[in-house]
Amino acid sequence: MTAAELFHARVLEDGRQLRNRPLYAPWLDRGPSLAALEDVPLPEPRSYTWEYSNPNPWYERNASGSDHDGSTEGIAASRGVEVSDFDAAESRERDVIDANLNATIDRRRYPLAFVNDVLLHRGVVIEVPAGASGAEIELGPLGGDFERVLLVVGDGAEATLLERPASPAHRIVECLVGADASLRHTRLQSATDSLEYHLVSSRVSAGARYRFAQYAQGSTMRRNDIHIEAAGDGADIEIHGAWHLSGRQHLDTQINVHHSAGGGTSRQTVRGVVDDRAKAVFNGRIHIAPGAQRTDAALSAKHMLLAPAAQAYAKPELEIYANDVKCAHGATMGEIDSDALFYLRSRGIGEAIARDLLVAGFLEEALGDLHPGEARALLNVQARERLA
Repeated sequence: MTAAELFHARVLEDGRQLRNRPLYAPWLDRGPSLAALEDVPLPEPRSYTWEYSNPNPWYERNASGSDHDGSTEGIAASRGVEVSDFDAAESRERDVIDANLNATIDRRRYPLAFVNDVLLHRGVVIEVPAGASGAEIELGPLGGDFERVLLVVGDGAEATLLERPASPAHRIVECLVGADASLRHTRLQSATDSLEYHLVSSRVSAGARYRFAQYAQGSTMRRNDIHIEAAGDGADIEIHGAWHLSGRQHLDTQINVHHSAGGGTSRQTVRGVVDDRAKAVFNGRIHIAPGAQRTDAALSAKHMLLAPAAQAYAKPELEIYANDVKCAHGATMGEIDSDALFYLRSRGIGEAIARDLLVAGFLEEALGDLHPGEARALLNVQARERLA
């Protein structure tokens, strides 16, 4: 049996035992996920969407259960935001979870979401009431290997979510953005030596705006799947992604923007810097469904390679089933611009600082205004300060 098959069998066996005596949130019905998992294969090495990332070490790391130390930095939320742990959820919160959990996730496309349901260690539901203004949420580690975050933003509300997920083996963040609401969502991932899989799945309703930023360093193997649906007319989606990898770090980022309603817009701006023997993998996909007319979507992905052994793989995709749309996409990769480097050197700037300046300027293109200070610190793009 392959590593995926062995892990699959172990999860099914654990799931059957936990169904009768669940250790966490016993009220949560894991039966549908367990039944679906019976018929869904898990990703294998060289699967189409895992071509450059090997999931086997992740399976092997989690084959013996959780080894998380249980520490948690908790959750901080502004007044008016309701936060409930799945395990302690009462009747009203359970109704919210039942109505919205997995509502945005295509678990046939992301089968490891079934695994998260079955082996869940810690989950939280966060509710921003309709019409709320200036709601703020910060999430650190939740204290489990398999974590779930469900965020429901009510109609017309405005909210900001900042994540520092540390290094759980598997975290799913599911966001439902109500009509005419606004959510600004930032994820900061520091360098680790862990094996991780993350999924962000968001649904954006009519007239709503969702701004998402993923700033990351690498790990032994880190996979980020990001699925965002423009589900209502006029939904507006903006995505920024930036990463700076070194050593033997590995980062795999898969972004899928699905336009299922008309009149929506989406913009993806991605910049990656890869040094030493690190590897960056990026796939950006724009899907425009039949009937999603007047959609305006664009994707720009660029990678800078700083060493001969550095690797980057980038693939932009368009899948269009409507005829009144505006779409653009592109991906490039290369080394530091030798002319720009010569220009800086000719102005008396040392080579090391000149290179840092060019790397910083390159990454700045993707930072936007979502927590840019923390993003610069994480990505080490402070080179301008060295000129003072």
